[in-house]
Amino acid sequence: MLPADRDARQRFGFDTDIERGYGVLRESGPMTDDEADRWHERLVHEEDDPSRMAWAIEAAGDLAGLAFLQRIREVDAKAQFAIGLLSPELFGHGYGTGATHLVLAHAFGQMALHRVDLRVLAFNERAIAMYRRCGFVEEGVERDSCRMGGQWYDDVIMGILTHEFGDGRSSASGGVHT
Repeated sequence: MLPADRDARQRFGFDTDIERGYGVLRESGPMTDDEADRWHERLVHEEDDPSRMAWAIEAAGDLAGLAFLQRIREVDAKAQFAIGLLSPELFGHGYGTGATHLVLAHAFGQMALHRVDLRVLAFNERAIAMYRRCGFVEEGVERDSCRMGGQWYDDVIMGILTHEFGDGRSSASGGVHT
């Protein structure tokens, strides 16, 4: 992660709906200096983890979100995908779709993976629709896998195999950097 990403992340603060999509109950509001420092420090340390790769998603030259391949298992040629944009104002502009295509192109190209999968909370219809557009297929449901505010929610398990992925080209206007 670039040093400027820390400040950009802090400027976005927290959004209740985005946090809920991650399985966290949190009110919208600012991100403190300490929270921004911990966020950045965690990402910098995770760059040394060989089972995880992270990319920053850019919009107009500024941090817009993050994309990850994690739990990378070379022996099984697979990884788990995760992505998140930092503000609802960034939704609907193709940043998530474009970044997903770029990461999948890297996973199935340079990394020669066979499978990429993900889990998404079943109520996150916007994310599920984007994953479908990118070629992910629903494979099942893990029932009552997330507890928020005393209520249980299901996770949808989705996956894509190398032969199901297209050419990975994207018309999104955002960029991605490690």
